[in-house]
Amino acid sequence: MKIIRHSSMPILSVTICASDSILKGNTMKDIEFNLIDEPWLKVIREDLTVETLSLKNLLLHAQDYKDLAGETPAQNFAVLRMLLALLYTIFERVDVDGTPDALIEIDDIDAAYDAVFNRWQTLWELKHFPEKPILDYFNQHHDAFWLFHPARPFYQVPEATLGSPYNAPKLIGDLSESGNKKRLFSSRSGIGKEQIPFAEAARWLLYINAFDDTSAKPKKKGLPSPGAGWVGKLGMVENVGNNLFETLLLNLTFLKDGTELWSAPPLPAWEHPPKPDERTEISIPDEPAALLSLQSRRILLKRKDDAVVGYTLLGGDFFSNDDAFNEQMTSWRKINKTKKQFVWHPKRMDPNRQMWRDFGQYFLVHSRSSAESNHLPGIIQWLYALKKENIITPHKKIQLRGIALQYGDKDFFINDFSSDTLTYFTDLLNTESDGLRNQIETEIQKCDDTANAIHLLCRNIAIASGSDSENEKNQQKGRRLFYQTIDQPMRAWLLQFNHEVSPENNQALFDQWENESRRIAAAIAEQLEANAGPAAFRGHTIHDQKTEKDYHYTVSKADLQFRKSLNKIYPRKDVNHEQTTTS
Repeated sequence: MKIIRHSSMPILSVTICASDSILKGNTMKDIEFNLIDEPWLKVIREDLTVETLSLKNLLLHAQDYKDLAGETPAQNFAVLRMLLALLYTIFERVDVDGTPDALIEIDDIDAAYDAVFNRWQTLWELKHFPEKPILDYFNQHHDAFWLFHPARPFYQVPEATLGSPYNAPKLIGDLSESGNKKRLFSSRSGIGKEQIPFAEAARWLLYINAFDDTSAKPKKKGLPSPGAGWVGKLGMVENVGNNLFETLLLNLTFLKDGTELWSAPPLPAWEHPPKPDERTEISIPDEPAALLSLQSRRILLKRKDDAVVGYTLLGGDFFSNDDAFNEQMTSWRKINKTKKQFVWHPKRMDPNRQMWRDFGQYFLVHSRSSAESNHLPGIIQWLYALKKENIITPHKKIQLRGIALQYGDKDFFINDFSSDTLTYFTDLLNTESDGLRNQIETEIQKCDDTANAIHLLCRNIAIASGSDSENEKNQQKGRRLFYQTIDQPMRAWLLQFNHEVSPENNQALFDQWENESRRIAAAIAEQLEANAGPAAFRGHTIHDQKTEKDYHYTVSKADLQFRKSLNKIYPRKDVNHEQTTTS
């Protein structure tokens, strides 16, 4: 393996020279609000108090805070990625004492792998980020973090002044209001949405770069569409620890997919001059810092006095979705290009679907319920690697947090967003737990089958009552009822896999769950039937034009079909073994 040597000195010297010359001809109003020193990042403590910190204070005290606390989960995700790009850049180049020791420069592959795990483990056991590497980096690159700067504004491009103009409401992600489309019910009004403080504008700047829709038009003819911002294309997932320090470190993937050394030195967006070109197709970056800080848009904030009142925007860097596995914070789906050829694309999350229903998508490389293989999120594969190296201890509780952003037609606008979590213990990451994970996925598939059975029951009762069975409300009612009712019990059940359990104890847990799921399904069916009304019990006859036969629907027939399905999903066990049965 050929290791590329890297030094940040040429970039640093260019940055200093550029800043020196600019400072001489500009006032401090032209160069203002340095993100290293000014408070702009919102965080939350364990007691739920919210504070606003500078970039420096957040990293040096991350262990004291529970989580990021910006305006939306998607904004927090964009901020998290910028923080990860920063941390990877620092700790790839220096060790925890701040001594230069770039991982990319280690010639021996085995030694490089050892160094990767040792550096991560040292940080993990330290339980906070060391001061010297952080402060050294900020001292060297201080001029790269000015929010307002005539040549190097953070995450911005001066040439974007030629781009599509937007007022402040379009910048606000929980409002996202354009000049042509006003929100009927807005979370803000008046000056609160027309002028944004610098600190908040800095957070939304990261958000727009990550999630911008496709409404902006190119300024030059014939340019390709970059699509939505890169992060908006993802099935966004992140590991969440006991505090913000743990969360940052659990997502700091020093190995690609937990197995491969990165092939290039870190080069985050703020360490090179802003790109002025519009809608540029590039190769996917082959190291995390550049990818996590990718400039999907060329943006320039517009300010008036001490507030941001709008911005201008051009399309930025983009690349193909095909097998973009350098991206570590997404789930994946298989796309068939031909009968014999397929590729993997990022899979966006459904805002209305609980994360546990996609358990196999996150934790199973090979699913017992499907012949197809799966590509796991890189951050999960990184945890598998840490667990295999005994760096992450058993019985540690971790959350997998997913963020769903629902775009409208052709990603032209953002409709909705949501977030969910899947909490589990690291015991599920053991190599010998493959069978256990497959059993869990089988139980989740049985939940899907049960939801379909309740859906069919709802449909048949609707027909029996003479109502429109194809009505969207009737179509979704049964599934929605079951998943709403079973959600918390399923989450509690998954947390019972928190120790090295024997096959016998495993079976007891699975039997317990099947009894609970069956009981819940039967209770829902009983309630649906009780509310059916007299007409449904008398029944309704419909004529099937395909078979030319008449079919009579009643509640009793619908109930019989449902119970047959339920017994097939959850076969009856010996009465002495089963604690709860369904009549």
